[in-house]
Amino acid sequence: MKIGIFAAEQQEIENIQQSLQGRKTERAGLVFYEAEHGTHTVISVCGGIGKVNAAICTQVLISEFHAEVIINTGTAGGLNGSLHVFDLVVSIDAVQHDVDVSVFGYAKGQIAGTPSPFWKADDGLRAAFMKTFTQLKNDHTEDFANTDSMIAGRIASGDRFIVNPAVKQEIISTFKADCVEMEGAAVAQTCVMNAVPFVILRCISDNAGEPAAISYQQFSKEASRISAMLVLHTIALL
Repeated sequence: MKIGIFAAEQQEIENIQQSLQGRKTERAGLVFYEAEHGTHTVISVCGGIGKVNAAICTQVLISEFHAEVIINTGTAGGLNGSLHVFDLVVSIDAVQHDVDVSVFGYAKGQIAGTPSPFWKADDGLRAAFMKTFTQLKNDHTEDFANTDSMIAGRIASGDRFIVNPAVKQEIISTFKADCVEMEGAAVAQTCVMNAVPFVILRCISDNAGEPAAISYQQFSKEASRISAMLVLHTIALL
């Protein structure tokens, strides 16, 4: 199977790329790494921040590298009150919280011409991540000491960094989202339109606009390690 892995920032993907190595190919100004992992070919890429970058990168993974599955890994601000820093969210679905064409009769978050605001992730991929997390949490306790839980939840995406408490509350009340970031729903839409299964994995960095308990540099290093370990172990089980 060909598996595409997209992350917005280099620190979110570098542990995976260092573990797999692989050959480099440039497309659309981006560097893609192809490597073998068990019976699979993995194509990983740092695609840049924001929905447009995410959509472009995902389409290249599908059209140029023929990815049959897409995994989007990265970080997010927590919206669900039960989530703490280093906890994980694996997607049930995703929505673009900054889309509003309701004047034409669509729901908030719904792209004009589409049937729903929500882009559904693959049930099997989500279940595989949940199963892998449980196993790793039990078998590698020290590696996951900072991560209390993983939940299946809704990802809200938009092209703005959420710091305003009123905006945060609006996203929660309108979309019932569990975390917020800037790429996942664009990955999701691109995958659904291409009939390619996908899943989004997010490590919680803060509570979306509230002061973080640690620096982003400290968080990013640990979050990347946790996410890479989870992604690589899950791929081995697919």
